[in-house]
Amino acid sequence: MDYYKILNFKMEPFSNSPDPGLFYSSAQHLEALQKLEISIRLKRGLNIITGDIGTGKTTISRQLIQRISQDETIKFYLILDPGFSSNISFLKYLLHLFEPEKKYESNDENILKESIKEHLFTYGVDQNINIVLIIDEGQKLSLPCIEILRELLNFETNDQKLLQIIIFAQKEFIQSLEQIVNFQDRINFYYKLNPLNFKESKNLINYRLEKCFITGKTSTLFTPPAYFLIYVATGGFPRKIVTLCHQIMLSLIIKNKTKADFFFVRSCIKKAFPKKRMVRPAFLFTFLLILIIGSLYAVNYNKIIPVFDQFSYFNKKSIEPKKSNPPIKAEKSFDTSEKKNLNPSEIKPEIKPEIKPEIKPEIKPEIKPEIKPEIKPEIKPEIKPEIKQPATSAEKKQPGLKKPDGYGSIKVPENATLARMMRIIYGSFRYSYLNKVIKYNSNLNDPNTVNAGMDINFPVIENSEDLDDKRIFIVLFETDNFKKSFITAHNYQTSDFDVRILPVWREDKGFFFPVVINKPFVSMTAANKYKKNLPEIIFAECKPVSQIKNNGKKQKG
Repeated sequence: MDYYKILNFKMEPFSNSPDPGLFYSSAQHLEALQKLEISIRLKRGLNIITGDIGTGKTTISRQLIQRISQDETIKFYLILDPGFSSNISFLKYLLHLFEPEKKYESNDENILKESIKEHLFTYGVDQNINIVLIIDEGQKLSLPCIEILRELLNFETNDQKLLQIIIFAQKEFIQSLEQIVNFQDRINFYYKLNPLNFKESKNLINYRLEKCFITGKTSTLFTPPAYFLIYVATGGFPRKIVTLCHQIMLSLIIKNKTKADFFFVRSCIKKAFPKKRMVRPAFLFTFLLILIIGSLYAVNYNKIIPVFDQFSYFNKKSIEPKKSNPPIKAEKSFDTSEKKNLNPSEIKPEIKPEIKPEIKPEIKPEIKPEIKPEIKPEIKPEIKPEIKQPATSAEKKQPGLKKPDGYGSIKVPENATLARMMRIIYGSFRYSYLNKVIKYNSNLNDPNTVNAGMDINFPVIENSEDLDDKRIFIVLFETDNFKKSFITAHNYQTSDFDVRILPVWREDKGFFFPVVINKPFVSMTAANKYKKNLPEIIFAECKPVSQIKNNGKKQKG
């Protein structure tokens, strides 16, 4: 479009079509895309991506198609509208996709399924072609159609699925999954897409602008408050961001301007989202300006500010000296109590000479001669035969028996807080834990501000590991490596549930670090019921603490 050249664009930067060339790979979108591609190439069967409207599901599907279309051993089929009225129409549509040159007039469901089976075995086994079925708008699938997909997943060889199914759906699809447990159990990979944060929203805008600018003619189109106002108005939803920025581009061209500030963006929001309520500009501008300066400072210096606002560490330190006050107060009370005719200066010399000369000479001559001849001959024959027998097996492992005082060192991730890291490692945040972490790290002077990439050593805190052996936990991951365990737990921070590391000490091999949902259950029934409501952890195991400890002992390093 030639009119975009006014702003030095070679193409439209904010098109609402899912253009793979303008795909911004945020952390979650990139993770979902990579895991989907791996699942397809490993022929793992069923994969599901859910998310609200405008979170980027369709964009990921187009990006995935672009990647696998380059591989001649993969053949994909795309269903854009799966709202079929009957099983027969769904089966016939699948056969039309697989073999468009053939016509199937039979309305017998079994015959149609058998035809699909023959096609899958012909291509999947004889020709070694990987068949991929991609379904967009999966929330439109009826329960009978989902049941058909479940049956198609049964077509497999001893080592692979003959049909790979990828479903992109809105969150309403989870209700359908709950009604067909057999289908839910077949999920290989599940991922929920969330809106972008402020930094990702800003990066998405800049990425599209840089892709579409004419080479050598880049310019800054948005002021910092404008970026933040776009984020507030769109909530971080990629589709809304693209829609609003498109409206801003058009307004800039029409009004012959080259930069959008706070007030300009505010006027465009009214046009793009007429029903959206706006705040008073003076108040919002002041508030957003403070926030944007703080956020830019944190981003530029990679600083992470934990939430210790109400009860800071330094307020805690000012409270600690109060512990030394009681003895001082006690001395004053004795001095001022004139009713009791006690003179402390007289009591002290009376006690000291009485105890020292009387006790010391009595104990030394009486006890020493009695203990030496009696105890030594009794202890040696009794203790030696008892210790030597187990010592041959235990003393060899003596170096591994000593429990270390720390779990290990972790580099502070970006967009993390020290409080969050402590919740992952210890299950909760307490000031007593914080004091121990600070004492354990000589480089940690101010816990309210730590740098991304800084090494933090985490000490062993015994109270954080005291758990009832009968309690049930949902185990997501098990490893001997502290860093791997933390990274796994940290990656779950965008999920709808909290996770923690549950350290287990093994006398022969050291610590074992399973990652669990930070929610103990009284019974196995309650734990399984909770797990069924979260399809993304369908493959997690429910284990009592006693079994987790036993697994830790059996686990190989």
